[in-house]
Amino acid sequence: MVTTEKTKDNPLDYNSLLDRLYMSLPTKTLESTRFELPTADSIIQGKQTIWKNFSKCSKDLKREENQMYKFVMKEISTSSTIVNGTLVLNGIFNNFKMNQILEKYIKFFVLCSACKKPDTDIVVQNSVKILKCTACGATSPLPKL
Repeated sequence: MVTTEKTKDNPLDYNSLLDRLYMSLPTKTLESTRFELPTADSIIQGKQTIWKNFSKCSKDLKREENQMYKFVMKEISTSSTIVNGTLVLNGIFNNFKMNQILEKYIKFFVLCSACKKPDTDIVVQNSVKILKCTACGATSPLPKL
């Protein structure tokens, strides 16, 4: 028989245990603020595409510029350089394509696979890069670049 009343034998009932659980959760898990995705601001000049806010996007996502650069290069398969926070790609890629690549990067390297929050850090465990969520505590291995 399950009771929800406090007794001398059972000082903790279901509701008080549930309250205790919620109090032990990190505050990030209870927040309902919406994460706004940064958008790629790119222009086409001749046979080159220039991603003007590349450095800003990596800072907004709290990721290393070099890691994001490697991901973009793997997705586009063209030569490029970073000049003063802008990414200069050889080839013509429209703004829609650049934003698709950015969204894919966010899905794999920023958002938690369990709770879908952006409160994640990249940590190395046993020489494997892992995405660790600071909100729910979930971990997932990252794909190789």
